[in-house]
Amino acid sequence: MESSTTNSCQFDNTKADTNIIQKMFRNILPKKFRNGRSSHYYENGFNDNEILVAPSKNGLHKNLKERHMIMIALGGTIGTGLFLASGQALASAGPAIIINALTFVTAELATQFPISGSFNTFGSRFVDEAFGFALAYNYYFSWVTTIAGELVAAGIIVQFWLPHFPSIIWSILGMAIMFLLNAFTVKGYGEAEYWFAMIKVVTVLIFLLVGVLVDSGAIGKPKKTYGFENWKLDKAPFVGGVAGVITTSIISGFAFQGTEAVGIAAGESANPKRDVPRAMNGTIWRIVLFFVGAIFVMGLVIPYNDPDLAKIGGVDNIAVSPFTLVFRKSGIPGAEHIMNAVILTTILSAGNSGLYLCTRIFWTLAMEGKAPRIFRHINKGGIPIWCLVLTTVLATSLFGLSFVGNQVIYIWLVNMTSVMGFIAWLGIAISHWRFRRAYILQGYSLNDLIYKALFFPVGPFLASLLIIVCVFGQGYSAFTTKQVNCTMLEEESSDFNTYQLNDNIFEQGNATCTKSSVNLSTLLSGYVILPVFVIMFVVYKIVKKTRFIPLREIDLITDSVNQHAPRETSNI
Repeated sequence: MESSTTNSCQFDNTKADTNIIQKMFRNILPKKFRNGRSSHYYENGFNDNEILVAPSKNGLHKNLKERHMIMIALGGTIGTGLFLASGQALASAGPAIIINALTFVTAELATQFPISGSFNTFGSRFVDEAFGFALAYNYYFSWVTTIAGELVAAGIIVQFWLPHFPSIIWSILGMAIMFLLNAFTVKGYGEAEYWFAMIKVVTVLIFLLVGVLVDSGAIGKPKKTYGFENWKLDKAPFVGGVAGVITTSIISGFAFQGTEAVGIAAGESANPKRDVPRAMNGTIWRIVLFFVGAIFVMGLVIPYNDPDLAKIGGVDNIAVSPFTLVFRKSGIPGAEHIMNAVILTTILSAGNSGLYLCTRIFWTLAMEGKAPRIFRHINKGGIPIWCLVLTTVLATSLFGLSFVGNQVIYIWLVNMTSVMGFIAWLGIAISHWRFRRAYILQGYSLNDLIYKALFFPVGPFLASLLIIVCVFGQGYSAFTTKQVNCTMLEEESSDFNTYQLNDNIFEQGNATCTKSSVNLSTLLSGYVILPVFVIMFVVYKIVKKTRFIPLREIDLITDSVNQHAPRETSNI
């Protein structure tokens, strides 16, 4: 444990760093959000400098400062989804806009109940123990799979510079770095995520400036004024119509997943009452600046039919990242190398966050009796060390699947992560809806909430509707892209021309190939997690004999930051 003197010295530096971040974005926020608070916060007499930490007996160390929370929220949204997948979105739908609507909901719940289990625990408390169980394991494995994917990506990224070295070496090294950042103290995770996020923020800001200069013709090789000409091409700006918007929604949803990390980190925040709302409120407007701004600039400079966009197929195509294409048009030398370095830090950031989230989620499961007791152990640094070890082993094992069976199993797992993330978001919306109804029914005043989510109930309802559309839209490509199965013939052939025998059968070289009307592999990988989630829910419910919790019996006191809020008389 650090001495109080040390903490005091560090607080001054933290405050200075926080002020720098606030000044960077202060002018783009509406007045009522510039301090990270809605007007009702001040109307109720709350003080930003007042430290009000939720009751805690869990042994986790509350060492995350405001600057950490801000960057955890922001860093969770700026990742490979923006740097790479944005190109796929641009090619499929043109300059489209999607913003996550659940941030306010997470802020309200995490501020009121700053616990490491976050929305997974809320599912158990506000809905049903079985619902929380299924939600937690679903979210845990979504991040384990994500970590495995980042390990694959790390190896490929470094091979861009060192092509003759096996990628597995760099992947294992990346895993070791992520483990060490999480093994000793939560501050290690917080500091690493702070600087990883700072690199991403600076990159996007430079990109926005360079993009505007290129579009206006101020710089570039050759110099050219683009204006809005790319918006007038053929079917732009909405190239794929409704289908394109659905596809882009799915891509955007995957890109935004990670914002909810603040809800889990709230359990280790030094001042969750102040820091969580400030971080989450700021995230909304920074998403507007970074995502919408970046996509807008891409749409101005890069036409949706740019041939380079068609080459985007994964993290190995750094040269065709939309960011790289814009930097290249500006004449900046070594654009590929610059973006390669940025994307490498993005990968380490995602893996770092994934390990942190998985460790806290599984520790919470153990504390709730939903995982073996051994995983309750916390080391001197306040880290659930056995949860960290388990997650590292599982992620490394899934990473190993990328070398087995032509990557089929691994690709399936990666494809399922988006649906898992959407399920988690839906769980947040449902839990919040139940919390609000119980809060009013039990006689509490909404004015006593530390933070009130904006746009309730319309926001969560629309978010839930969009999530359902995105989840079922996952399998859209299964019906638009035919699956091709080929059978090798006994005789060899040197002729590799394609001969169409009928609409669904063709020959190529020494193989006969058949096209199926539905891509079964894509369909199953997109939807298989849904029955798995239902099975986990039903089995736990039957075995543990859980029940749907009545609104009047929902626990609104335990872990609440204002446990003694007065009740009102309810006539409901």
